[in-house]
Amino acid sequence: MNTGYNIAICYEARYTICVVIFRWGVGRMTYSYNRLWKLLIDKRMTKTEMRKAAGISTNILAKMGKDEPVAMDSLAKIATALKCGLDDIVDVFVGESSYNKYNKEVENYGISDATIRNWEKLDTQSAGRLTARANKRKSKKRVLPLEYISNKNNIALVQDILDYVDENNIDIMSAIFSLGISLLKKADIYKKEHVISVLREYADITVVEELVASNLPTDEFDILGLIYQSYLQEGKKNIIGSYYTPQKIAYNMTKDFEFSNGELFFDPCCGSGAFLLTVTANEPSQLYGIDNDKIAVLISKINMLLKYRNNEFIPQIYYLDFLMGYSVIQQHTVFEKDFDYIVTNPPWGAMGEYNDVCAITSKETFSYFFVKAFEQLKKDGTIRFLFPEAILNVKGHKNIRKFMLDRAGLVSITTYDDRFSGVTTKYVDIECGKGANKSTFTVYAGDNKRTVKIKTVYETENLIFNLLSDDDLSIVRTIKGRGKYSLKNSIWALGIVTGNNKGKLSPECYDGMEKIYTGKEIQPYILRPAKNYILYDRTSLQQVAKEEIYRAPEKLVYKFISSKLVFAYDNSASLFLNSANILIPDIPSMSAKTVMAFLNSSLFQFMYIRLFGEVKILKGNLIELPFPEISVADNEKITLLVDEVLDGKSTKQEDIEDYIFSLYGLTDGQITYVRRMINGKAD
Repeated sequence: MNTGYNIAICYEARYTICVVIFRWGVGRMTYSYNRLWKLLIDKRMTKTEMRKAAGISTNILAKMGKDEPVAMDSLAKIATALKCGLDDIVDVFVGESSYNKYNKEVENYGISDATIRNWEKLDTQSAGRLTARANKRKSKKRVLPLEYISNKNNIALVQDILDYVDENNIDIMSAIFSLGISLLKKADIYKKEHVISVLREYADITVVEELVASNLPTDEFDILGLIYQSYLQEGKKNIIGSYYTPQKIAYNMTKDFEFSNGELFFDPCCGSGAFLLTVTANEPSQLYGIDNDKIAVLISKINMLLKYRNNEFIPQIYYLDFLMGYSVIQQHTVFEKDFDYIVTNPPWGAMGEYNDVCAITSKETFSYFFVKAFEQLKKDGTIRFLFPEAILNVKGHKNIRKFMLDRAGLVSITTYDDRFSGVTTKYVDIECGKGANKSTFTVYAGDNKRTVKIKTVYETENLIFNLLSDDDLSIVRTIKGRGKYSLKNSIWALGIVTGNNKGKLSPECYDGMEKIYTGKEIQPYILRPAKNYILYDRTSLQQVAKEEIYRAPEKLVYKFISSKLVFAYDNSASLFLNSANILIPDIPSMSAKTVMAFLNSSLFQFMYIRLFGEVKILKGNLIELPFPEISVADNEKITLLVDEVLDGKSTKQEDIEDYIFSLYGLTDGQITYVRRMINGKAD
């Protein structure tokens, strides 16, 4: 190991000549720009001012904010602009985390307490290890919702506004209010009496004149909502389930509504007003909305004033909690009204408990929203909600599906291929109506549509909205008919969450390290060579499973994020990151290798895609897959074929496929159909 010094950078600028010297050590390279942030404080300069002075992009600034490497040219521009050396901008460490380094020298650099706490979390020594998958609820990262942007050229403007808000410590409510005034002035309605009356409700909010003077674009569907969504941290959005609906989706869900006879429209969690903006009501008096986010309500009101700029009115948008209903503390007439149309994108992932909604036992709030909203629907009214795709098939949502079938009158399900930024699941919109035909419903997928018999849903154990064609349904019934066992008694575990992959992983193996695999290295049956190594110290890891699971004599591992089932075999007691999950199967008469063969088969791919269609491979869904009862001879045959595949004879996978098809008794036509659906081939 070289413990000497290496001259890494030599840079000559107008004002200074500096040589930055990095020390070699064990581990991978990490970066810190805390010297730069401290320098900006000393110079009383904001990040935006520095960025503009240096001529670097917002993307470069964002990467530096996350302590990621940037090009030397960018660092040189900053050094020139600030009249400093490169060693005043960046520290590079090899083999020593930035946390450990600055923990020793924190007083010298004036690092904030919040930053130190974040470093401490990454290197936590706490004993309580989680057994559930890490989520994004503590993430402070911001995600620009690209699906909500009408013109990509406005991204830089949004980023500039966010930088200005951050660097001047402006309250986000004040920022939005000030930008709203800017829009109202631009529309020449700021001084109208009804607008003044609305703004008077917010008299206690500080107005930021610099933001009022902003020249916001007029080609955005909802520029204030875009800025607010971009400002919110990922963790908060995840907790409250706040992901605003893109214009094209909102329009698709409301385009067929008629308002010629005074019909009333209601959005019970309206956000910034996406659905209110897309409906074609002639009068704003026909539109109602509520939300429990005060800032969102403000945005929605401003959007209504802009949409109906030729009308004198007070927007019927209220700061209320819909799930509390007409309670003592929420005495409001909006809860007494019945509506012709109720449409919304309810919070996803948010959890609560509302005992008065007896039809629902799950704690996912979007179910409560639907049931409560249905109570305010007129006799022949239409209710349409945007849901995560999981509502179609996840067992935990069975009761809301039952409510839709038994009481709400299922009309249609529309599928989309899009996702919200920062969210892995797809979404669907579901339309119901009290006067609906309760024998069939329509499925819309792009330009295609088909009719599904509701009785086929009742045939499934968990009332799955499977959206299956007749051919699909016939095959599913055949496979389930041969099923006898499931994976419910098996052992499951998650891969390791390090809390700091950059600091914990290394592409080179040093003393005491061992290889660790990721989901990318999992292929059908086999593992690709590991690209990283880790010093396996359980006390320094954020999440770890039981030691005996990782070190099991044999186990199956599978990709967690995937459009198809991908399982590999491991008998080397290897470690895996949390992009992989672990399964130690327990099915009578089946070896682990045989179970893997079924899970990798076209037949099981077909079942999983048709029944669940998730981009996350979930334990609850895998447990639903039906394994047949097989003989000892069958198990030995499949195990031997798998051994040949593991030895490099990939052609044997076709023999495995044929053997598994034969165990379920499918017809030649059904086998051809499955293969064509999964592999694009008939034979």
